[in-house]
Amino acid sequence: MSRLTIEPRANVFVGNLNARIRDKIWEKVCEKWQVPALMIYTSNTEQGYRVRSHGDTTRDIFENEGITLIATEHSSI
Repeated sequence: MSRLTIEPRANVFVGNLNARIRDKIWEKVCEKWQVPALMIYTSNTEQGYRVRSHGDTTRDIFENEGITLIATEHSSI
C-alpha cells in the first residue's frame, strides 16, 4: 500500500488509483487480509463518489433516494 498511497494516519491510506488497481487492492482486503475496511472513491454519481465497506467498520452505509449516507451508533437517522 505504501508504494501506491500515502498514510497520513495509521491505517488510513490516501491515493489516486485507477479502477483496476483499486479493485485488486479491495480483493486483497476482503479475501487475504481479512481486516475491516472502508473505501471511498470517485465515481460518476450525483455525489461524485461511491463507498465500499468490508467487515465491522462501526459504520452503517445505506442509500436514501440515491444519496449514500453513513451512520454511526450515535447517529439518530
